[in-house]
Amino acid sequence: MTAPHRPWTLLLTVFAAGFESVALLLWGALEFVRIPDAASLTTAIAGGLFFLLCAAGIGWCVYKFWRLESWSRAPLVLVQLIVLGLAWNLREDLAIAGALALVAAIALVGIFAPPSIAALEEPQL
Repeated sequence: MTAPHRPWTLLLTVFAAGFESVALLLWGALEFVRIPDAASLTTAIAGGLFFLLCAAGIGWCVYKFWRLESWSRAPLVLVQLIVLGLAWNLREDLAIAGALALVAAIALVGIFAPPSIAALEEPQL
């Protein structure tokens, strides 16, 4: 059995969205580390769990995108649109906003590139 062809544009999306997933995972872990300093224990735990669940969801979609399952494209597009909105909201800090926008743009280019679309539409055995 031969491995499916994965174009470089698909790999670009996997790396960009994977980076977002790891960043959220670290952010969630940081929320748990900061629990002793938090004003509200409930808020700190809920925030940490939220970021960890988001990281897991994005990571799952990235994995399925890597496995060439076409349904994973829509959630990844939604994540990138949310990240672009967050970048716009944080536009006063150009470094953070620029980094967020760059990663989201890279992922979107990879998702909508014709080679990625063709790879996702090929029948998988």
